[in-house]
Amino acid sequence: MGSTPGTDAHAHPHGSLENVEVAHEHSDISVRGIVWFLVMLVVIVLITDLAMWGLFKGLDKLEQSNDPFVTPLAAPAGQLPAEPRLQMTPWQDLTEFRADEQKHLHGYGWVDQRAGIGHVPIERAKELLLQRGLPSRTDAAPDATEGTHVAASGEAAGGRNIRAAAAKTRGGGDK
Repeated sequence: MGSTPGTDAHAHPHGSLENVEVAHEHSDISVRGIVWFLVMLVVIVLITDLAMWGLFKGLDKLEQSNDPFVTPLAAPAGQLPAEPRLQMTPWQDLTEFRADEQKHLHGYGWVDQRAGIGHVPIERAKELLLQRGLPSRTDAAPDATEGTHVAASGEAAGGRNIRAAAAKTRGGGDK
């Protein structure tokens, strides 16, 4: 009974567990196959990288050749265009505009300080207008051609001169 375990026929009820037709591998992996695979993988990746680099260079040149001509008058990239520009925050601009308008309508200030022209609140301006009345030109002579006393002529009249009607009198002129 001094033989190796599993080979003793008396130790196992089914007999010997050794199969002479089956053998184990003497080497688990092929080192040469793995090295060959890794070398081929690196070569394929490098060829693919070179092909992609060449493709991108070619496409870049194609794109540059198809770029439109840029006039020397065009603003450089990153420089803002001339005023007026599009509003970035129109709601905020509107709020500020309305606040300025309200301040102008309801406050005192100068329009032209040298000329002595200022602005007053709108309610005060209405009061002053009621007190003083509307300004009028007292020194201006009446225009004689004003009204319907001038003969009509021109293209609208078909090139004909149409005599003006006589001025109506207040007492009840022609019927």
